[in-house]
Amino acid sequence: MQSNDQRGPGRATMTSTAAMVVLVLMTGLAVGAGATWLALSRDDDGVAASPDGCAEFRSVDLVVAPEMYSVVVAALADVTPDCVQVDPALRPGMEVARGASLGSGLPDVWIPEAHFVATEAFLGQATRPRLLVKSLARTPVVLVGGDAAQRFATWGDAEASGLVSVPNPESSVVGALAVTAPEAEARAVGRTRDAARQLLVPFAQAQSARTVAGEDATVQPAMFARRSPRLVVATEQQLETVDGRADLRDLTPAVGAPVLDFPLMVAADAAPGSRALARALAEHLEGDVGRSLISDEGLRAPGEDDEASLRPPAAKAIAEAVFSWSQLSVPSAMLAVVDASGSMDADAGNGSRMDLLADAARIGLGFLPDHARVGLWIFSIDKGGPGKDWRELEPIRRLDDLRFGRTQRYALRERADEMSSLTDGGTGLYDTALAAYREALKNYRPKYSNSVVLMTDGRNEDPGSISLEQLLQQLEQLKDPDRPVRMVGIAISGDADLAALRRMARVTGGEAYLAAQPEDVLGVFAQAVLSR
Repeated sequence: MQSNDQRGPGRATMTSTAAMVVLVLMTGLAVGAGATWLALSRDDDGVAASPDGCAEFRSVDLVVAPEMYSVVVAALADVTPDCVQVDPALRPGMEVARGASLGSGLPDVWIPEAHFVATEAFLGQATRPRLLVKSLARTPVVLVGGDAAQRFATWGDAEASGLVSVPNPESSVVGALAVTAPEAEARAVGRTRDAARQLLVPFAQAQSARTVAGEDATVQPAMFARRSPRLVVATEQQLETVDGRADLRDLTPAVGAPVLDFPLMVAADAAPGSRALARALAEHLEGDVGRSLISDEGLRAPGEDDEASLRPPAAKAIAEAVFSWSQLSVPSAMLAVVDASGSMDADAGNGSRMDLLADAARIGLGFLPDHARVGLWIFSIDKGGPGKDWRELEPIRRLDDLRFGRTQRYALRERADEMSSLTDGGTGLYDTALAAYREALKNYRPKYSNSVVLMTDGRNEDPGSISLEQLLQQLEQLKDPDRPVRMVGIAISGDADLAALRRMARVTGGEAYLAAQPEDVLGVFAQAVLSR
């Protein structure tokens, strides 16, 4: 055996070379891993977040739409560095946008259901996030029905039929896209945009009727029996994951479907490295493993069947439709209180002020659904007898309530016809307002928007009534957050005490409106009735 000193130079060189190769390989692997993490730990300017690559990049706030949650959680397990904490939160896009508009801020990384929730129309003054990837995945918004359900030619026809149940558009992107689908398809099906928007009225009122009946609290594809003709707004993903209902079919009109496309966004003030993590997530989902995750969750990869999608209207139009839905879909319980003092006989061009108000009431009744609850009072001074300034013409009842062979709607129209013959005396405003508010509280209905609509062209003239300050104090004491009743004032002409009406209304969470010209009465009446 040779000693080390006796070994030839060749063997020593080979050993040294092998050791060097191992050292280089190990160094290379370490450098490679470090480079990979360094890329994730740099911000957009390429500057490392900290010397060790982690100290300033410990946590990323990530929020994802429910439909994509499982996909994102699985992908993050593969792309998140060990020293980074990411706890993805599942929150609907509407909820995130509403919170941001109220000042709660946006998450570092956000994957909502659609782009429109990240616009000014929904975020308000909050800083808009930066779009990193246009779409991570897709799923169409569809109409689902069983064997007895029919496929309508258009979204508008389906929704106006009264057969469609939809998730609440105020909290659901799916619902918001559904209620604007008639506008999105308008040109393709030969409708004007205004005509398409009008279809929202019967759709919302049908939903309102179901709300009163305690129905549609939860909307899902299998909510109806097999032989039901009803349709449900859902996503293709939901339809594909329903168990035990082989009868359910996609009955979306041939014109196309709105689509959830799950954009990837990063907040302008996001934590350092958030954008790099978001890019890593996007790249992973674009690969084979990511596409498999997307497919396994019943979603489509970006770009699939784009030609079949229905492009939504502008974000502002969607926001307006959602607001209109919030007004129309909540049923009304209203006590209309009309000034019948002598000043209502004043000429208004095409009749007296009372004539115009009666016309507005008749027209307004035509737009209210059968399940709306409406009552009618008139007032002046001592109209109901000594010391009682108000007189009940009809109590608060459903418009389809049948009494003595006539419906409440018919009775109110008859009363509107006779109101012009009932005017006289001065204006007993304050006592009437208090009595009407008490009456509305007594008739409160929990699933309705309860209100007193007080219409006058004057100011309080009853010397024996309570004062305005006493009225406001008593309204404040009567107000019940668990039984909200709003007072809504309508000042008919500049002669009315708009300031007093406004103070009364605002104590109860309502508002007052001015009909300065006779032709304004109908529009202001509609605005007041629909206000929430």
